[in-house]
Amino acid sequence: MGLYAAPRLLSAGDAAVSVELADDISREANTRALTLERLLLDARLPGLVDTVPTFRSLLVQYDPLVLPWATLEARLLDLSAHLANATPPPGRRVELPCAYGGAHGPDLEEVARRLELTPEEVVRLHAGAEHYVYFVGFTPGLPYMAGQPARLTIPRLDRPRTKTPAGSVAIGGTQSSIYSVESPGGFWLLGRTPLRLYDPSAAEPILLRAGDHVRFRPIDGVEFDRTAAEVAAGTYRPRIEAEA
Repeated sequence: MGLYAAPRLLSAGDAAVSVELADDISREANTRALTLERLLLDARLPGLVDTVPTFRSLLVQYDPLVLPWATLEARLLDLSAHLANATPPPGRRVELPCAYGGAHGPDLEEVARRLELTPEEVVRLHAGAEHYVYFVGFTPGLPYMAGQPARLTIPRLDRPRTKTPAGSVAIGGTQSSIYSVESPGGFWLLGRTPLRLYDPSAAEPILLRAGDHVRFRPIDGVEFDRTAAEVAAGTYRPRIEAEA
């Protein structure tokens, strides 16, 4: 169990390969996936189409008419051999305002009841944690995050919602997430951020990135409405700090 001594290269069709780096989920495996992505992008191989990191692997899409499989395979194996000593890409620290409870977090009271906590304790635990973004996917901009306190572990909803508002901050199992667009969902809604995780009109449409460290700052309804108005007007700047 753990990291592979050498990566497993699994075909994902005739124009993509999944580079598997471990057989379980860990920060180390994810860091290696992100590091491999950076090294591959820095190599600027003609015919490289896209890269998609996951918990413990990296999907590499390529044009086989420009980048032959033998060339890509050799480069992937060579880069993977240096991952243990390579410098990981720098992460970012991101603060997201979040209005907990009430209309913004309709499940907060029930989560507290099921976990035998007060709503205030749930908020304190969730907002006090640092949530690590393993990768972004499922819907545009939705982060898969770890770092939720074990005390907040809760089974997902027995009956998923057919509509979950964009910006909803939610928990399910051992994970926290944020719904980037209105969509069905099976997580418990603790609150909502007025920030847009996905804005197709923005210069950078996706707010969060793999490798980010996220903290939630509790706000009230008044600040939520004010911030939402600033976001709509294009004047709000989220607090994002690059790691040293």
